[in-house]
Amino acid sequence: TLYLYDCKLQYVKDDFVIIFNGEIYNFLEIKIKLKKLGHNFKTSSDTEVIIEAYKRYKSKCVDFFEGMWAFVIYNIKENEILFSRDRLGEKPFYYVEIDKRIYFGSEPKFIFSLMNKTLDLDKHKIMQFLVCGYRSIFKKRKSFFLNLNELPPATNLKIKVNLKKYQFKYWNVKFNPIEISEEETYREIKKLLFNSVKIRLRSDTPIAFCLSGGVDSSSLVAITSKVFNKKVHTFSIVDQDSRYDESEKINLISKHLNCLNTSLKTSKQNFLTNMERIISYYNAPIPTISYYVHNQLSEKIKSLGYSVVISGTGADEIFSGYYDHYLFWLYEMR
Repeated sequence: TLYLYDCKLQYVKDDFVIIFNGEIYNFLEIKIKLKKLGHNFKTSSDTEVIIEAYKRYKSKCVDFFEGMWAFVIYNIKENEILFSRDRLGEKPFYYVEIDKRIYFGSEPKFIFSLMNKTLDLDKHKIMQFLVCGYRSIFKKRKSFFLNLNELPPATNLKIKVNLKKYQFKYWNVKFNPIEISEEETYREIKKLLFNSVKIRLRSDTPIAFCLSGGVDSSSLVAITSKVFNKKVHTFSIVDQDSRYDESEKINLISKHLNCLNTSLKTSKQNFLTNMERIISYYNAPIPTISYYVHNQLSEKIKSLGYSVVISGTGADEIFSGYYDHYLFWLYEMR
């Protein structure tokens, strides 16, 4: 028989147990559909929506989710456990199989606390990182510890009796270009972007915004302020090196949108101490200096009472903002 031990943050309904880290942004839309199909709800949370969607669609429930998640569902009747991770791997998910048990969690140190021991370091992975840099980290979904597995993004893992495992990808990016007009392109991007912001503004607590002065974060702040008429508090890192100082743009946007802005200046003070602390959070080297800068900004945001933050990270990748993307685009358009 399969059992779940040491699961403090679990929700139980009928014959299902769920442990969930994340947020399903479109849970209200899914809930409406499920109610029409006869499902009943006791709470207003997205956690219960996951369970009801799982009841209806089993592991295919993730096809309907828009969000970030790492969750585990234990189906007591069928004696089966489902591990699932979101499409882009925003939420971490690690697991170890040892002594006919599987330990899982969002952080290696949590898993080590459950096991009451640590695992040996993967020295080959460390050497790869030192020689090849951050680009090597995600070439293979391996952690910096031996036998500590990372569930890949967009992946479900079913575990049955005797720990038999069935792992499968439920989503892949498909490149299937179609010819549309420039006007249609703008209209569709605008619709998708507005809806994306709208469903991410659902929160039980106030939301903060990162504002770098670039097009991506400025667009999100502007849409929230002008389209959805929300009061916005923005937070910015201002570099003391004049070559990277974007305070002029930040001030211009803040003034134009009449939004509150709190800025934090970069500093070399306590750099090594801070780095050691951040690395201990990750149980791994941090890939780039932007992780360090974001950590400093996050601490400032938290100190002012915010626990939910929206940033523009990822827009450059989607809209071909880096050299790798130019090359990919040129190759596909050849």
